[in-house]
Amino acid sequence: MTGPVLVTTDLDRTLIFSPRATEQLGGGLPRSVVEVLEGRVVSEMADVVRDGLAQLGRFPAAVSVVPTTTRTPRQLQRVDLPFTPRFLIAGSGGVVLEHGRVDEGWARATARRLAGCAPVTEVRAVLDALVADGTVLRAHTAEDLFCYGIVDPARFGAEEAERLTARLLPRSWRVAHQGTKVYALPDALHKAHAIGHVRGRMAEELGDVPELLAAGDTWLDAEMLELADRGWVPAGSEIARTGLPPWPHVTLTGAPGHAAAAEIVAAWQAHVLGTSAAGERARP
Repeated sequence: MTGPVLVTTDLDRTLIFSPRATEQLGGGLPRSVVEVLEGRVVSEMADVVRDGLAQLGRFPAAVSVVPTTTRTPRQLQRVDLPFTPRFLIAGSGGVVLEHGRVDEGWARATARRLAGCAPVTEVRAVLDALVADGTVLRAHTAEDLFCYGIVDPARFGAEEAERLTARLLPRSWRVAHQGTKVYALPDALHKAHAIGHVRGRMAEELGDVPELLAAGDTWLDAEMLELADRGWVPAGSEIARTGLPPWPHVTLTGAPGHAAAAEIVAAWQAHVLGTSAAGERARP
């Protein structure tokens, strides 16, 4: 390794998987529960992935692994990670946590950018109208940053997503439909914005811009993957289903599910720690 490394990674269906996602995707490996909600197992992580992340977490001066997710801070913090990250990026880039505390400077910068988009209450009203007519089952607001709806995939498909996009586009909002969820996000809200902020903070402290490695599975991760020096997309993911990733520096894993997560983390280890050491530590 010749310099500092920043790893930004999505969690759900990239490093952790619900039992249902494991059943759908395959690629099963020995795994442990990392998230429980109301007595129900929500997410699991392959043991080899936990070991690999713990190994990377022992080099905080050289490697920073930053979970970067659409989850709210509360949803993110209930995941039992095998290391203690300095930074967490939540709310699709709208929230940066440092040592568990909100980065207020970033919050103010986000608020300034969002001022150019329609207010979240206006977009929530659009989703509530879709709930009233049965198109969407339930609607939610996340951290006053964006909205999402729970849908029946059999009733909410590409045509419904396109109609919703047409309604929100003039409001400077965009739509992302993923299975049972449809997201409505302001155009000014992207994971890549928050990554640039964290990367800049690290560069100031270290005197060197860290190399950026990234991994993600959906189009909500697109800007993050495009920004990265090297990236990884899991097989069987939303991006993978449309073909090969459209970026030459992004690798598609050979297997889906937990096996994809293991492949991604082993690649980070190989890149950071050296191929032979990573291979020994990442072996299932």
